[in-house]
Amino acid sequence: MIKFKVGQFIGKIVASAIAMAVFMMPIATFAATESQLKAQQEYYKQQAAAAAAAKAAKAAQATQIAEDINYLDSQISETQSAISATTGQISATQNTIAKLESEIKTEENKLVVEQDKMSSIISSWYMQGKSGFLEAVIGSSNISEVVDQQQYYDSVRSQLQNGIDKINQMKADLNQQKSNQTSQLVTLSDLQKSQEGQKNYLGERQTIKGQLYSNTQSAISSLSAEQENANKMVADLQAKIDSIRAASIGAGGDVVSSGAESWYLQQTDSRWASDKMGYWATIGTYGCLLTSLAMIANFYGASYTPATAAQNSSFVRGGSGDGSLISTSIVHDGKSQSINWSTVDDELANNHPVIVGVALGVDMGNSYGVSHFVVLTSKMSDGKYAMQDPLGQGRGYRKSQVKALRIIRP
Repeated sequence: MIKFKVGQFIGKIVASAIAMAVFMMPIATFAATESQLKAQQEYYKQQAAAAAAAKAAKAAQATQIAEDINYLDSQISETQSAISATTGQISATQNTIAKLESEIKTEENKLVVEQDKMSSIISSWYMQGKSGFLEAVIGSSNISEVVDQQQYYDSVRSQLQNGIDKINQMKADLNQQKSNQTSQLVTLSDLQKSQEGQKNYLGERQTIKGQLYSNTQSAISSLSAEQENANKMVADLQAKIDSIRAASIGAGGDVVSSGAESWYLQQTDSRWASDKMGYWATIGTYGCLLTSLAMIANFYGASYTPATAAQNSSFVRGGSGDGSLISTSIVHDGKSQSINWSTVDDELANNHPVIVGVALGVDMGNSYGVSHFVVLTSKMSDGKYAMQDPLGQGRGYRKSQVKALRIIRP
């Protein structure tokens, strides 16, 4: 096994190298553990369930809104029918008023005729009474003839007066009917305005309900998409979990756990698993490379945890590439490169641990296709490689899964 070396100065140099390596490494080189993937999967399952529940609630709301719209349709239809009926009543009332006005005019014309008759008789009566009444008495054979003539005039005048009175009564009745019809017309006009207002109010409510229904349908579509995306994430994460399970072959394989060294660190340790690396990524989920670098720093004499490495002021999320480690004391620039087992063997033979990238079947978007990093510590007599895996002990990988290497040493 590799011998432990102590050197304060070298430790500082390696710490600087770690900070630069983490700063320059692409974010896609981080890997998630199976437990973290399961946690993410559970989160998306909850998201899918929440979206389904919200969608069901929105669907119920849409059904209720549709019923409200149908009810408003019937209300508007009934109101329109009432308006039509009122319009008909108004028209009938107006016709009645016009008819009454015609009848009143007729009666007024009759009244004029009768009044003219009355005036003519009265005029004739008084003319006879003024100049010929005594002659009529003297000229009459008896007094009864004069009385009969007087009774005749009185009778005619009485008949004319009765006719005038009837005409006046008829006119008064017609005017009263006209007044009643006019009042009814005002009432019907007010009713029509009220019904029109009710119709407009119902129309406005229907418009609002229609917009609400449209918005609710849009929300249902969005929730359906959200549910579909969440379910897709659940399926994708399950594929990653299955891939990790298939990739890690336990104690078998060509690269195997060899027991924890004194400088071993585990990224899922509860003391720092939830600590952030930069803006959002956690050590427990994406900190395999950071933890591997911290282990090598400790191998060379530093005293780092993944948490203190992540807190280094030089560390920020992401980076444009692997870059170079700026230090004259680093003999290798530490960039990730394609795996070269001869180089790995030489480094291990010289007591220098090597970081290698392992492909677990999860696409992390880097050029090497790796999604996890481990530290190789030695090549054993059976040709297998001993490793320190940030995900824990008892794991193993095939050599064919190792795609890249990264060398950090003084």
